[in-house]
Amino acid sequence: HAHLNTINTMADQDFITRALSSLSQQMALANAAGGDGGNVADDKNSSLDKSIQAHAKSLVDDDTPKIDSAVKSYLSLVAARSVVASEIDVLSENVKSFDEQVKLNSMDMKSALTCARKLLNGINTTLIPKRNDKEEEKDDSDNETNDETHKMMDAATHIVWNRLVENKDMKPSKVLGRKSLIVAWPYIQERFRRGVDSNEECTDDASRNADALLRSYSTELLPVIAPPQGIEKDAWIAYYTEFGNLLNKACQNDENKQKDDEENEDDSKLLWSADKGVSELQRRQDRRAKRAEVLTQSSNDQAVESSMRS
Repeated sequence: HAHLNTINTMADQDFITRALSSLSQQMALANAAGGDGGNVADDKNSSLDKSIQAHAKSLVDDDTPKIDSAVKSYLSLVAARSVVASEIDVLSENVKSFDEQVKLNSMDMKSALTCARKLLNGINTTLIPKRNDKEEEKDDSDNETNDETHKMMDAATHIVWNRLVENKDMKPSKVLGRKSLIVAWPYIQERFRRGVDSNEECTDDASRNADALLRSYSTELLPVIAPPQGIEKDAWIAYYTEFGNLLNKACQNDENKQKDDEENEDDSKLLWSADKGVSELQRRQDRRAKRAEVLTQSSNDQAVESSMRS
């Protein structure tokens, strides 16, 4: 078993080396085309090259849990809700208030598994298309400080992701985590949307613009993914939408370096925390035990009071 792990690790390293070599060649070509001369540019490119290589390597080595693991955790979460639809430890309070989540809360294990397979299929077969002009313009206006390093790191993520999609032996979901998935997710979700032909209008301007950009890609670049067989359209939309929302939430938590909130439940931690949700579940169970204790104490007090009155 250890021998097999060593072989897998070597294969991973070999893959990363090839992907990085491809990235370096592309950067060299871009710099040559830009006509940058002189040693100063060479030094700058050399340090940029190193930081991008480190970034690409960290996507594989350091970004845990992997996508596969998060999809399995999400499958467990959805299936658990249908079994204990009234239990607070798995049914998040913010989910109950959404109408579209009603289907999710009653989805059985078989249906959840069917959806999880389709979700993984979408993740592992979506190539990130070359950015179109509209997207480039949007990026420049969104982020004035969108420096070269940021763009190159984005490019590194694209290359590593697409190389894995094209690779027959390794898939993105087994090798990469949320930092890569968040870059690919809009394109994956657009393929799912095309499959259900969901033409709902977005309410806010930002979403409407992002939507229009994604819809501008041809079906050749972002082919349609049909909904899973035997699953209601609304249930499938709710399934992949919530998965995307939890991914976004986890990435926001990363950015904000958010401390654990003892009161609010965060389902994204069940999927994406380093311990795969163990401490989040423990927190929820502790809270439930505390609530039960308070209720028991309260009913005992009432019993004492009423016995004293009688």
